[in-house]
Amino acid sequence: MHACLLIPEIVKLIFANIIVYGTDGSLAKFGDRYYQQVARRSLAALSRVCRSFKDMALDALWVKLDNLEPLFACLPRDLWTMTGDRKLLIQRPVTAADWLVFEQYAPRVRILGNTDSDLFGGIDAEFVYAMMGFCSQSLLVPNLRILYCKGCPHVLHSCIRYLLGPNLIYLLLVPPTEGFWSNVMPSVLSGLGRHSPQLEVVEFVGPYAICPQVSELALCGLTHLRKATLVLPSCGDLSWLSRLVSLQELRITFAGILPPLRSQFRTSYLDTLVVRSFSLISSANEVEGWVVPCRQLQLIPAFPGSAAAVERALHMLDNRLLFDVLEHILLDVVLDPADHIDNAFTLQTFTPLMRFSGLKAVDLSAFCMSLLDDDALGSIVKSWPRLECLYLGTKCFWRTPPKITFRGLVALLSACPNLRNLGLVFDATKVDLPTAEKLGRRVCNTNITSFHVGFSPIKQPLQVAISLSAVLPCLGEFSVESLLSRGPDRVTREAKWKEVLEHISRILTKKRE
Repeated sequence: MHACLLIPEIVKLIFANIIVYGTDGSLAKFGDRYYQQVARRSLAALSRVCRSFKDMALDALWVKLDNLEPLFACLPRDLWTMTGDRKLLIQRPVTAADWLVFEQYAPRVRILGNTDSDLFGGIDAEFVYAMMGFCSQSLLVPNLRILYCKGCPHVLHSCIRYLLGPNLIYLLLVPPTEGFWSNVMPSVLSGLGRHSPQLEVVEFVGPYAICPQVSELALCGLTHLRKATLVLPSCGDLSWLSRLVSLQELRITFAGILPPLRSQFRTSYLDTLVVRSFSLISSANEVEGWVVPCRQLQLIPAFPGSAAAVERALHMLDNRLLFDVLEHILLDVVLDPADHIDNAFTLQTFTPLMRFSGLKAVDLSAFCMSLLDDDALGSIVKSWPRLECLYLGTKCFWRTPPKITFRGLVALLSACPNLRNLGLVFDATKVDLPTAEKLGRRVCNTNITSFHVGFSPIKQPLQVAISLSAVLPCLGEFSVESLLSRGPDRVTREAKWKEVLEHISRILTKKRE
């Protein structure tokens, strides 16, 4: 054996990288199922090579399980049987010797569950309860750090408490039924701060809202909580959120359209706040009593409403969620907005955001920008000199053609020299080459390598390539609007923008020569 393999730290590193998991438990690389199976077989073989490899290989092999079924299947074969529909049934009473076998593997598991399957797999409830009778610390998997629970049979809801250990840092619960939060789970979650005090990330997601009182009991005792994801009724009192003093990221979905109660949520600062709701106006009403400065703000309504409604909502959010510390703002919609002229943004729509000179990222790709012209775009971007990322109107196809031209694009690049990510719909059908070259000599952005042009109309790819190569010489990719919201001539436009890219490549090659 090579001398390097006699050093445990090196062997652990090699085994740990046979299957590499991300911090959230997902496969960080080589994530396809075939590779995962090959990697597991390799680790199983390595555990049988020699004694010095055994424990380290088994630790790497058992670090993540999709469900608890493999642990129970490692128990003596005379203890259980598998039915035709792959159900694990107990055949005799569990003994202390059986539990010792279970203990050889259970402490090695660090990541349990996924968002696609039952946490207990095909294990019969009687089998689970029989094994829990031998849990010396009331824990089935004592060293668990990440737990995904999409759901489990109703009779096993109370068993989730046997997975909430002191080392847990990430918990995701997806309720399988509407009654999940109202039956056994309140008593299970009320002791969350006592059972898992190191929790940093808690996600209560899914189609069913959790009672605010249950969330309060579960989260307010967690002194290390950094990120919370919640689905809550729009009419609940959320003042208890102010007690989550270590919180850095909050993702909240307001379920329902009932009139909200005024709740006083105040915090000194959040790094990220995401609010999903029925509409932007309802979002503004739901946070009426909030004072939550945040660096990144995402507002995602189901229905966007008109441009006037967006402007009104943004004014309502001023000094509630919109503060001078704001650097990133995203407005998106769950459903595609109606292709109506009233929904198209104007300079007036942007006025509530133009006072935030520290903005670095603005993503309004889901909204129509066809009424903005070059002067309006120039006025808007002059307010954001630190801008690094901008996406305007690129997600969908709009029947109203854009008014912004190459001149507006140059004004944008001139006002925002730090720009690195760009998505802008502009009229590329009329390019005045002498004017374009003159404008291009004033500004040249080498940071932008990808340009999302959305449904930008185009006729002469060569002229467009000559103009763009002058101001964006490092372009290597164009993309058009989403396939889900594609226009009638998307394939043709995509081909023409691909041709532009080919021309740019030739132009730059000639310049180098």
